[in-house]
Amino acid sequence: MLYLVDVEHRDILPDGARTPLKTYSRGSMCLISLRNGAAISVRGRFEALAFHIPSALFIELFEEAGEPRIDDLTTCRGINDQVVRNIAAALMPMFDMPDEVRDTLLPHIGLALSAHLTHRYGRSPIQHLSGTGQLSPLQEKRIKAYIAANLSGGTPVDKIAEACGFSVDELCSGFLSTTGQSVSEWIASYRMSRAQSQLSRTGETIARIAAECGFPDENEFVATFTRAEGVPPAAWRLRNRH
Repeated sequence: MLYLVDVEHRDILPDGARTPLKTYSRGSMCLISLRNGAAISVRGRFEALAFHIPSALFIELFEEAGEPRIDDLTTCRGINDQVVRNIAAALMPMFDMPDEVRDTLLPHIGLALSAHLTHRYGRSPIQHLSGTGQLSPLQEKRIKAYIAANLSGGTPVDKIAEACGFSVDELCSGFLSTTGQSVSEWIASYRMSRAQSQLSRTGETIARIAAECGFPDENEFVATFTRAEGVPPAAWRLRNRH
């Protein structure tokens, strides 16, 4: 659910007990599993976009589109996700469109939303390395996709391992054996590559790029970038702007 106004509600547990009332701010979202049912008690005004995504769709993404397999989605409450907000902004005008136009556009937006949720919040079933100690191509894709989708959050190795179905030791050894880089080395390289792409192709501020690429703050980003490239981000952007 993506909240369109500030909302107050509490969960109703299976035994009928109610959790404390919580406020969810406009633009935040909640992501929950309906496998065991879900119920809430609302106080006051409630306006939200609700998305119901069958679990069978994630199986279809795995089988038909080559997306990594996932078992479930991480439960999240009241979090901010710019991609989901952007998708919702694209959906809102469709309520006033003719049916034939809306029906043509909706599958594409639905696929984009499902792929984003898979990459960012998907939880893989228990995984094992091959006999050579390496990752399979799909396992490697899943790990890198998860890192890319969660780059702004810092991507600690234990969270990557948990989401992708590995123990920390297996993830680290398998990733190194497969890519020739440690997980932290690959993340550092990917952060720099993403930052360069943002600098050259967008007008985002240096501070915004630093946050989106997972740097602690703008100063750390500037220092790291300058060490790697020999010039600060702003100067590099002037030379490489597309």
